[in-house]
Amino acid sequence: MAKKSEQIYQEILTHIQNGVFGLDGPLPSTSELSTMFNVSRPTIAKVYSRLKQEGYIDGSQGAKYYVKQFDKISSKYIFGILAPRLDQDESRIILDSLYSEIASLSNQYQFSLLWAGMLTGSYDVQTILSNIENVIINYKKNNLNGIFFSPLEFHPYAKRINEGIITCLTKYQVPCILLERDYCVFPARGQADLVSIDNIAAGYIVTRHFIKQGHKRIAFILKSDSAHTIALRIIGYKQALMDANIEYDNNWIIQASQIDENIIKTLVKLDVKHVVCGNDFTAMQLLSLNQRHYPQRRIFTISFDDAEYASHLALPLSTYKQPLVSIARTAVETLIQRVNDTTLPIRTIYVEGELVIRNSSEVLL
Repeated sequence: MAKKSEQIYQEILTHIQNGVFGLDGPLPSTSELSTMFNVSRPTIAKVYSRLKQEGYIDGSQGAKYYVKQFDKISSKYIFGILAPRLDQDESRIILDSLYSEIASLSNQYQFSLLWAGMLTGSYDVQTILSNIENVIINYKKNNLNGIFFSPLEFHPYAKRINEGIITCLTKYQVPCILLERDYCVFPARGQADLVSIDNIAAGYIVTRHFIKQGHKRIAFILKSDSAHTIALRIIGYKQALMDANIEYDNNWIIQASQIDENIIKTLVKLDVKHVVCGNDFTAMQLLSLNQRHYPQRRIFTISFDDAEYASHLALPLSTYKQPLVSIARTAVETLIQRVNDTTLPIRTIYVEGELVIRNSSEVLL
């Protein structure tokens, strides 16, 4: 709920700054906003308490709140987050953390942030694109200057949806920064600035960790319809094996729509115990299934992202940490540059991550 509170805080603050809330009277009640955002009243009360502490509003819990010194509240830029995703999108945890890091920079860089969630699970492509266009239109009504866009993954029509979004942003002349992933398949490059880790290098680094331990049978497991970042990580994985003169087996790359017992059986058949996983969620699922079906046969994993839960599992995950603070700051600065100079060439900006070694890749003593 902490991330949801941050999103609500940013939306209410933006409405205050744009005069949507509080210009001609009191702010909406906690009851009204709890219904609007589908959260509890205490959650809204905490948001109002924060806004009061920061000097944006005045009033007290149980009474009415009013905007305080509205004419002194201003933002130089209005930015938006565009984050279409499935209801159970496993990347949502790491991305929501990234969006919160971006939101935390709003005062320092003088921008307001519009943040609308968009689920895409049960609609046809045209309906999805129509809904997203409506979000962009609403953003433009709030004098939007630019967008942070995380391309959709784990959707069978992700390519069409992502390309449709870029077409829509171009139509409405909205500058865009791609967060963490491109919407094009390597080596093609999308028509927008990209801020991310170097995924090829990350794939190389995590694989080399196993190689340095003397292991020569290393698999790579990924989910179907994963983001193009996973394909880049596989390139790095293959290069690390090649540089170590390890004869690569095509069967070592295992792609599946879900992580299930069949994957565990495949690893047993291949006699592979060391696995690079496309992300932390895949690694967590793999370890859990292996413990359930083959408790006497240890699997060693290393993955990517360093999601919040990675260090708190029964077997903490070794992972390549996404530097969310640095990605957020670099993305904000890059979007400001793009807004102020639309003639700049398309840029790819890599932010260095960090290999974090925990028990999932080590022999427990």
